[in-house]
Amino acid sequence: DDKNTPENPGRKPKKVKLILIGSPEKVWKTIIALYGLKYAYPNEWSTPEPTGKPDEIMTFLIRYFYVD
Repeated sequence: DDKNTPENPGRKPKKVKLILIGSPEKVWKTIIALYGLKYAYPNEWSTPEPTGKPDEIMTFLIRYFYVD
């Protein structure tokens, strides 16, 4: 997936994975807080999945950044 643009000739973005693990309430509050900081829309996160522990879920978000 080559994302060369006129603004970033020859540069490739670096992939960053954010993972949230916790109670459904805490995970949702964190997603909303990150949305409030204009980091990511809530619908950009993966569908929450159970971790196998009681009252615990996991979700992730993948972002691409240009790093010098």
